[in-house]
Amino acid sequence: MLRTGTVIKGRYRIARLLGAGGMGAVYRAWDLNLQIAVALKEMLPQPDMDQQALAKLKEQFRCEARILAELSRPGHPNLVRVTDSFEEGGNAYLIMDFVDGQSLDEKIEQFGALPLEQVQEWLQQLLGALHYCHQRGVLHRDIKPANIIIRPDGQAVLVDFGLVKLWDPSNPETQTVIQGSGTPEYAPLEQYDLAHGYTDPRSDIYGLGATFYHALTGQAPPSATWRAVESNYLTPLRQINPQVSSRMEAVILKAMALQPSERFQTMPEMAQALHSKKAVRVKTRPPKKAQAREKRPSQSTVPPPQKQSRPAAKQPAKAKRPLDDWAIVSPFMGLISNGLTLVFWRELLQTPWSVILGFALFALLSISIGSRTWRRIKKSGGKLSGGGFAASGVVLGSINALLVLINYIGRFL
Repeated sequence: MLRTGTVIKGRYRIARLLGAGGMGAVYRAWDLNLQIAVALKEMLPQPDMDQQALAKLKEQFRCEARILAELSRPGHPNLVRVTDSFEEGGNAYLIMDFVDGQSLDEKIEQFGALPLEQVQEWLQQLLGALHYCHQRGVLHRDIKPANIIIRPDGQAVLVDFGLVKLWDPSNPETQTVIQGSGTPEYAPLEQYDLAHGYTDPRSDIYGLGATFYHALTGQAPPSATWRAVESNYLTPLRQINPQVSSRMEAVILKAMALQPSERFQTMPEMAQALHSKKAVRVKTRPPKKAQAREKRPSQSTVPPPQKQSRPAAKQPAKAKRPLDDWAIVSPFMGLISNGLTLVFWRELLQTPWSVILGFALFALLSISIGSRTWRRIKKSGGKLSGGGFAASGVVLGSINALLVLINYIGRFL
């Protein structure tokens, strides 16, 4: 790791570490010649790495530099631009534009689910950037929130091409020098096949879909391997965040299909689906347990009598909801006040006004407590019980108020 103040190649002075992971570290540095801030990426091999693996890592680092240099001509506003590449002291370095801003990962951590309009704008920008890469035979293969920087002007920039791969449609097994499966939550199933390494633009489509699933829900999606175990189940976005539009939900779910053939086939196709009025067809499957229940007896691997015997015994007992502390108070007050009113009906005609006022206040208090308790129980989302008691308290309080009013009118008749 480089220390602050270290000067590399007599030109780049290290300011601070921005992040480290995998086989590299990225620093903010100062270009002493141009007097501008740059991002410096250092190859960071593990101490116990053998010479053969180290040679492959260096070749991968050079490959990343060459590919980024090609992408920088003429360049794309939503891709990081490389400006220099060199080796010094047995290590390799890559110089890129410093992208000022906040990573999408940090934004999600700070705010949770992000606004649909803003997310859709970023998605549209990155669809264009990745289409630009794919047209030049380049796959990113590590799309995730941490590799997307949101600049202050609202532009999303894709960075870190550490798992980049040159893709040739005529030779789908063209591989990167160093194999890597990416980050589990955002990597498609085919990317885990290190033996054949068959990935194509649809792999980046999955990564982009998973990234924006996270941005729109505030929750990282389950890994593709886990979804394969759970029969491809993925919680729809609108169940987590109802603010997501049904079209955006369909686009993201289609992009995240486990089978590449069920995803969008190109970035322009996905971009068009965002704005097209045509329905987006998504093949969804229920969770594994639900699938098992829906199978016919002849398809089940478990004998039907065992599967259907005593289903009630397998159902967990419903937990009793606690009774709201004030649920009994309101009907109790209503019963007492109504009883006293009826028992002392004739006497009340001769009592002072203060006594009548006291009965009226008692009735209003019963109504107030009952209504407040009922609203609190409704807001609990089913966690509290006693709504019937509270409602009866309101009714009894209302009856008592009516009786007091009749008694009051009876004084003048």
